[in-house]
Amino acid sequence: MAMSDYFEDKLATFDQALKTFKESLLDAPSQLERDGAIQRFEYCYDLSWKTLKQYLQRRGIVDLNSPKSVFNAAYTEKVIDDESTWSTIITKRNLSVHTYNQKLADSLFSELPEYYNAMLTLLKAMVD
Repeated sequence: MAMSDYFEDKLATFDQALKTFKESLLDAPSQLERDGAIQRFEYCYDLSWKTLKQYLQRRGIVDLNSPKSVFNAAYTEKVIDDESTWSTIITKRNLSVHTYNQKLADSLFSELPEYYNAMLTLLKAMVD
């Protein structure tokens, strides 16, 4: 598969994942629905940095091996303009997958619409 085909596939997968993420942002979710939304956030995060890595590679930026390095390069290249939001997203994702408690889950769920919007903005930047 050519690199551009691989990127296009990643981009389409990221787009579809964001649609399911948006669907999970309910006003009054049950605990199960909240946990499902958090899981969708986690896989959208993973897709965001992996898709962004492919996007940057197409622009000649290689040797990016971690989410932080990818997002730093994207900020430098002006693909993203909100470095603090993405720094928070990285931190929150790492907390959500490595620890679990009710208070953290409730807090994270309330922040998900902001993170969804950041990911949607990133998707649009990679399409343009």
